[in-house]
Amino acid sequence: MEFIKSKLEILSKLLISLVIFSSSGWAWSTDLVAHKAFYSIRLGTVGEGSDFIDAKGNVSQVIELTCNGWTMSQKLHLSLTTSDGDEVVQNLRFTGWESADGSRYNFFASNIIDGIREDYRGFALQGLNNSSGSASYRIPKDVKVSLPKGTFFPLSHTKWLIRRAKSGVRHVSNTFFDGTHMSAQRVSAFIGKQKLYGQHITKDQGTLLGPLSQRPGWKIRMGFYNLGFKDYAPIFELEILQLDNGVTPFLILDYQDFSLVFTQERLYEIPNPDC
Repeated sequence: MEFIKSKLEILSKLLISLVIFSSSGWAWSTDLVAHKAFYSIRLGTVGEGSDFIDAKGNVSQVIELTCNGWTMSQKLHLSLTTSDGDEVVQNLRFTGWESADGSRYNFFASNIIDGIREDYRGFALQGLNNSSGSASYRIPKDVKVSLPKGTFFPLSHTKWLIRRAKSGVRHVSNTFFDGTHMSAQRVSAFIGKQKLYGQHITKDQGTLLGPLSQRPGWKIRMGFYNLGFKDYAPIFELEILQLDNGVTPFLILDYQDFSLVFTQERLYEIPNPDC
């Protein structure tokens, strides 16, 4: 059970990636939109020797424009059934704010696994004049982390990734920081060819989700690595369908021995504020 909980602790950090790769609404990119989305979660592939035989859950998230940046919020409920018949329940809550220029970032995450709670709260700054940045935590108390120069925060990472996809680049790598991991992480991404609406999701799903989902996009496969370690295998992998307006109709979290599939069930546009 401790091994399973340790995987869920990693999973809680990864689930914040749902915000990273479902983010939208950039003041300098008018074709991207702020939105509210609801996802269902199910078990995907199961490898030999996996601890899990079933999974079910849901995620709600909101990406919203403010007059000086962007707010992000997410709530997740996940129930995993093990091969021994036990049930592991996880509840995750995340809120964040990122400045419009991507230089400042505030975050709070609360993760509860079978009644045991772990919180993260703090803020991060990009370095001036192309220098390294830093993150300071209030929870855990008095923790400070150095961030490599060029580290992206969640929303600016989405902007960067879509720009690369639009330019036709097929492989990219960078570092990003979301606050739930006590350092920046290296991300290596492989970007597929652009697919038009009707080629990436079914017409039925497009009709259900509405016009925000009826856009061109790319399948992107990403590996996540700890900085400073020469690991050939990623900690985990993430496959997404990234539309050009920032919407992500589905994603797959892959742990090699099992995967979780997130499918967007409802999607609503959020009007921009009158600033």
